[in-house]
Amino acid sequence: MFGAIFGSFLNVIIYRIPNGLSIIYPRSFCPKCNKNILFYNNIPIISYILLNGKCNNCKNNISYLYPTVEILTGIIFIIGLSEFTIPESIVFIIISCMLLCIAIIDYKYLIIPYQLSIFIILLILSYIFIFSNPIYHIYGMIIGLGYLLSIFLMTWVITKKQPIGFGDIQLIIVLGLWLGPLKILLTIFMAACLGIIYWMILSLIKGYSKDRKLPFGTFLSISAIIVYVIRLNLDLFR
Repeated sequence: MFGAIFGSFLNVIIYRIPNGLSIIYPRSFCPKCNKNILFYNNIPIISYILLNGKCNNCKNNISYLYPTVEILTGIIFIIGLSEFTIPESIVFIIISCMLLCIAIIDYKYLIIPYQLSIFIILLILSYIFIFSNPIYHIYGMIIGLGYLLSIFLMTWVITKKQPIGFGDIQLIIVLGLWLGPLKILLTIFMAACLGIIYWMILSLIKGYSKDRKLPFGTFLSISAIIVYVIRLNLDLFR
């Protein structure tokens, strides 16, 4: 329940940061009619069901992403508090929630807000310097960034096109620092597989297009959360 409530705040971040709005003020409003949402119409998940997915004022449809984010955030809270001990559980929950925001923002707008990346980096640095081995995580950042940059440069030289956005490179620094050397490679591999599947489905539905852009940050974020939860006892340097 608390996770779903926090997910309601994530919806604010997802809508307002790409549109250059404050995440604190004004209070929640309908993006279609700009009317303030009353507190009893703003209960996570429940209000969406009771309102039949429509705004109480203008009757326009409310995006299904709102309850989806609230449900996913609740799941993240359950996993974090049941699979990890404090303080790792708190760090996992916060980072996963920020990655969920990045995933949806990149999917909708094809951008990765630097504000969220900086926040995650500061949190990770605070955590690893107190509770973990900083060198291990720095290796992860170097290996992940080095691998992705090599692919970036080779593809750019051969095709003369930019294969991935700079936001994706920025995100791989964050994820490498969080996951370490082995998990960041698995994350990149899984994200590439998800991207290929997504591209094939889009091509079947909308037709083939060589200029179609894919939200690679979305796949990286989803893969990172999944890979982190998977317990791997392998150490790349052991």
